[in-house]
Parts: sequence; C-alpha cells; structure tokens
Amino acid sequence: MLQQLIDSKAYIDINQGLDIRLMTVEKAEMIRKLKVKAVHLAWDKYEDKDVILPKFRMFKEVTEWHYKKMSVFVLTNFNTTFEQDLERIYTLRDMGYNPYVMVYNKEHTTGRDNVRKLQRWCNNRKIFRAEPDFFLYKSNK
Repeated sequence: MLQQLIDSKAYIDINQGLDIRLMTVEKAEMIRKLKVKAVHLAWDKYEDKDVILPKFRMFKEVTEWHYKKMSVFVLTNFNTTFEQDLERIYTLRDMGYNPYVMVYNKEHTTGRDNVRKLQRWCNNRKIFRAEPDFFLYKSNK
C-alpha cells in the first residue's frame, strides 16, 4: 500500500497516530518517500519506553524530518503519573518531535487541573517553544 501511495505522487494526509512500536527501517524509508505535510505517531503507554525510544530515534534518523513535520500523540491522565507524562513530553521534544497531549477522560477534569495546564502549554506550539519548562509556564498562569 505504501508503494502505491508513493507511486501515485499524491499528497497523503496521515491524520491518525501511527503505532511507532511497529515501525521498521523499511517502513520509515517508504514513509519518507510519501508526499505528506506531517505524520502523527503515538506514545500511549509509558511502560513501552524501552521499545519506543529506539524506534523514535530510528524514524527521525531515516526521515531526517524537521520537528514541525512530526507530531506524537501522548495519552495522559490514564495509567501514568503526571511526572511520567511530563517526562514523555520532554523526551519527545528533545528528540526532535512535536508532542501533542491527549487527555484521557477530559470531561472529568477542570481547567485548574495540572493535566489540563499541561495540555494548554504543550499543544500551543508558540508557548511550548518559547517556554521549555512547564513549571515556569505554570507559575505564570
């Protein structure tokens, strides 16, 4: 299927989070050949860290894409601590990705909750790049 998309030379909109755990060098090389404005990957489970981080490094190395072209959905407020959520966000940013916070059970949170403040800070790209420390951002809000 990827080869068909490459051969079509059409712009492709990958708007779902690709499972980075399934990524191989061959798949990354094919994805690099696609005409895409951006791709979305996902890191839902903190405990997948040892499997996922090498895959993220490999994908970045193979594609050589700028962070603006690679978003990573980060599921928060599910089975992780706030510290683990923040660690994933910092790790992804430092690796050259754009993390994007997805709050689990958002309807059961308020704007005063740390997870919602984390979402506002991280998902607003201008703020996220201007103030790289969540706690410095939080202290001003």
